[in-house]
Amino acid sequence: MQLTTTYLRKVAGTAGCIANVLLLSCWAHADGDSFIDDQRALVETVVVVATRQPSEQLRLPYTTHVIQHQAAVEAQYRTLPQLLRDFPGVMVQETAFGQGSPYVRGMTGFRNLMLIDGIRINNSAFRDGPNQYWSTVDALGLDRVEMVKGPTSTLYGSDAIGATVNAVTLDPFLARSEMLMRVASAEESVSGRAQFGTTLSDRFGLAAGITGKSYGDLEGGSQVGTQRGVGYDEQGVDIKAAWLAPGGWRVDGFTSELRQNNVPRTHSTIAGVSWHGTTVGSDLRRELDQQRSLSYLKLTHSDLVGMVKVAEFTASYAQTKEVEDRIRGSGRWDKQGFDLATSGLLAQFRSDSPIGSLTYGIDYYHDSVDSYSSRNPVQGPVADDASYRTIDLYLQNRVSLSTSVELLAGIRRTWIGTDTDSVLDPQTGEVLGINDSWSSTVGSLGVNWAVQPDRLAVFANLSQGFRAPNLSDLTRFDSARSNEVETPAPGLEPEHFLTAEVGMRLRGEQSRLEISVFTTGMDDLIQRVPTGNQLDGEYEITKTNAGDGRVDGVEISWTVFVTPTFELFGQMAWLDGTVGTFPTSEPIRVDEAIDRMMPLNGSIGLRWTPAESRYWLECQFVAADGQSDLSTRDQEDTSRIPPGGTPGYGVMHLRGGYRISETLRVFGALENVTNRDYRVHGSGTNMPGRNFIVSLQAIL
Repeated sequence: MQLTTTYLRKVAGTAGCIANVLLLSCWAHADGDSFIDDQRALVETVVVVATRQPSEQLRLPYTTHVIQHQAAVEAQYRTLPQLLRDFPGVMVQETAFGQGSPYVRGMTGFRNLMLIDGIRINNSAFRDGPNQYWSTVDALGLDRVEMVKGPTSTLYGSDAIGATVNAVTLDPFLARSEMLMRVASAEESVSGRAQFGTTLSDRFGLAAGITGKSYGDLEGGSQVGTQRGVGYDEQGVDIKAAWLAPGGWRVDGFTSELRQNNVPRTHSTIAGVSWHGTTVGSDLRRELDQQRSLSYLKLTHSDLVGMVKVAEFTASYAQTKEVEDRIRGSGRWDKQGFDLATSGLLAQFRSDSPIGSLTYGIDYYHDSVDSYSSRNPVQGPVADDASYRTIDLYLQNRVSLSTSVELLAGIRRTWIGTDTDSVLDPQTGEVLGINDSWSSTVGSLGVNWAVQPDRLAVFANLSQGFRAPNLSDLTRFDSARSNEVETPAPGLEPEHFLTAEVGMRLRGEQSRLEISVFTTGMDDLIQRVPTGNQLDGEYEITKTNAGDGRVDGVEISWTVFVTPTFELFGQMAWLDGTVGTFPTSEPIRVDEAIDRMMPLNGSIGLRWTPAESRYWLECQFVAADGQSDLSTRDQEDTSRIPPGGTPGYGVMHLRGGYRISETLRVFGALENVTNRDYRVHGSGTNMPGRNFIVSLQAIL
């Protein structure tokens, strides 16, 4: 690929900024600490998200995955959704290059829950289907990312269905000053992060970072060529401080903000590229500005005297701002968006009792929404002057039935209410107000049997989940898929889910293996259905509790230490799902495949790490079967899914790293070695063609 002059200027400019910050930050750490050990070599990983308390993976009755900061740096992931793509059973759909939404066990969008340090990022304006909000979490500024699969509504409430992901930020007492820079050829991208960490005393720690990213045109494979109109810019900043206060209390304060500027939804514009018969959009421009901020203050004591052993109190405030700027093919200009503020109060406790270790607490969140549109004086994409409230009480008990068998049981009661003043009825033109409330009680039961302690465990769980209608379900007046407009749907009821899962984990000296088999039943699923009407030349759809369904799947991952220097690793996943729906405006229910069902997929790789060497090399082959099992709405989404389905693919990636010194490493990758044209099912753009990536990491 011939790099443009603009791109080269971006690289040079960012490199200069990085060098300046390096010089300014050298005083922060002069102790010569070596780099973080390769996290893939960890045998036991401690996770919190699955039980709200630190737990070893081998002892959990759920499927969990963890990726540490260093492993993410080595893999050179572009966004947070991309960081999840190597977990078995995760398909990352990208409507546009700046938008990514993971599909986990058939669920995406608001049926997966995103947390930052245990605080909900999901809010009441989250859209159905794949959305862009997870891309507003800065993957470079995290200590680790944890995922637990299946419903975790007993611990985290509504939305926690396919998976719950917790992005854990840096610990100020452990954070190092670090510089990262990443340059990629096929993306015409340059990104970097300057991070500062210091302990001002034994009792006070501080960590701060700033991130910048810039993306240009996207080079596809040998046939698609350049995909224009996909680039965007992103800036982020975060600060975290920790104080060990008298009396054993710890105080953590955190604030962050991330902005994405002019993120195009390319497939709906004339800049789209036809591939295997996909249609090119007619919009002249369709861009999104995204801004997300989060601040919280957390008070924790881990060694109290009395009935309560651990207590944690959190007050949080988050804002999500979205602006869409759109010029249609007719020349009509539309501008709409919303400003949503979320206040949260959380209290969590842990106590030992004769019946086990109890974790319990209360969560409260309140959304306030202002929404606007240049063409709709009543509301924007969701209701204007709206509020949405949730209150949750939960209790979980962890008990040892024997030296090798542990039982985990939980229950949660949730109350949700909403009040909206400005909702437009598309048929009558009247302004409606919606006042509604729901409540739900869910439970879960899991068991883990350590057949061979620290080596082999089997587990099983039965978990209920639910998702209450949010403002996007009830009041959305906005574009859905191509040539569709979604209108408000008051009167919806919560969705209910039940998952049964069995699995096994092996941690041997020469091999590791994880297998999970699951089935999820879905009741009263809220789905988009056509009304038969048209609004401004687009087909009107609305939402209803259309029907029941089921998703089944198998997930496998493995690692074999062939020799002390060679590691063979891989994973595969299979999924099948059907749901009852109304594909036409006629009252005829049909059982169809779930939307954008993940095809059979997997990967296999070989990593070479010579003993006492400064370098490592890795080769990975990633493949996915073609997906022709399409729902009616998938078949109609021809701007993203080719007629007849998305073709399968197999691509090879090469990666490596070299330790220049104890404080400096360089990583390189050649992704898509054969320059193949391919697309993740349901995405709006193809993946990059042959892509050279170089990253530099410096610990100061």
